[in-house]
Amino acid sequence: MISFLSKIIKLSNLNVVGIIRNDYDVVYRVLAVRKKGNKIEIISCNSFNSQEELFGTLNNKVPLILVIDGKGVLNKEIDFNVESDVNWHKNVDFSTIYHTSLKSSRSSFMSFCRKKGIQDMIAKFSQHSFQVADIYVGSFLSALLQASVKKETILSNDLLLAFEDGKLSGYSKQHDGVKKEEYTIGTDVVSSAYLPLYSVLVHFFLQSPQVSKTKDETLNVEEIIYKKIFNVFGIAMVAGFFLSLLSSYLLIQYYGSQNAALNLQNVYSSQSYQLLVDLEKQKADRQELLRETGLLSSKYLSYYAYDIMRKIPTDIVLNEISILPLKEEIKQNKKLDFETGTIVVKGETNREASFESWMESLRQMEWLKDFEIISLKKDKKNKSRFELKITVKDV
Repeated sequence: MISFLSKIIKLSNLNVVGIIRNDYDVVYRVLAVRKKGNKIEIISCNSFNSQEELFGTLNNKVPLILVIDGKGVLNKEIDFNVESDVNWHKNVDFSTIYHTSLKSSRSSFMSFCRKKGIQDMIAKFSQHSFQVADIYVGSFLSALLQASVKKETILSNDLLLAFEDGKLSGYSKQHDGVKKEEYTIGTDVVSSAYLPLYSVLVHFFLQSPQVSKTKDETLNVEEIIYKKIFNVFGIAMVAGFFLSLLSSYLLIQYYGSQNAALNLQNVYSSQSYQLLVDLEKQKADRQELLRETGLLSSKYLSYYAYDIMRKIPTDIVLNEISILPLKEEIKQNKKLDFETGTIVVKGETNREASFESWMESLRQMEWLKDFEIISLKKDKKNKSRFELKITVKDV
């Protein structure tokens, strides 16, 4: 699980805290680094003279690696070809100490200190909400950098490490007055005071098989990764939640404006539709009026009136021709009602034979649908007065 999680969420930012006890005080050296791919990038190197200053400066969100050195830390070379060294190693109670050992070609170099002091130190960091990822003891791990430094001797804190054929062959304790040295590793220049901290990072990330150390079950890198995953995903979820809210708000605003526009368009459409209905009604009314007036007929009613008059005998006098006569008298505020396709003819004659002949000629007209003699009377002068109602076919 830890290897899988490490591929997703990596401990890329770390603070390596070197705790060096002297005779009268404690010095805290902090190497802040960032890991990018296979490269370790140094962000800063700082030194503090008090624990309060250290706790007030460090970011407790960044995991720590503690490196213990100085007073209280013992260094020993164990030559497994020497019986006394083998016996000493067998008799060591590893449950009471913290150690970090580096195996060389013929010896093992071990730094160790009492366990209780380390546990008290971890407790202090935990009380200030710091996440301790691992604990290292001593300065022997600087030997891991010999291939990069390419020197026969390396000053690691207060230990001078000697090499033969690239392997650690011995060491000597240096006095406090020894001048510090600087070493170029890749593009970084690292002081001998911070070299053990840098070498610890190399082992932490690469896990060299030459190194063995005390494994503290209370320190759980997996738990730190879980916390980081929780923080990352927690922030992502909160950001996603607010992004969803923002998206929802923007969509509501957008679709609200679209809905308002559609409602307005619907109102205009309804008004347009009602206007169209009104215009259609007006059109139908006007067409009906035109139909009633005979203007929609293939021939105007005046044509039929002309055809009637053209066939009238000379002894018949027409007094009145009404085209589209009114059905009833004109009254105020009442629609005029015409008799569609109707012609009313009024006249007089002295010869009834001529009138009957004219009637017969009217019956022969193709456009005639019907005609009706409304009245036929003789006056005192023996004139026949008549009124005809003629109906046209195609109106």
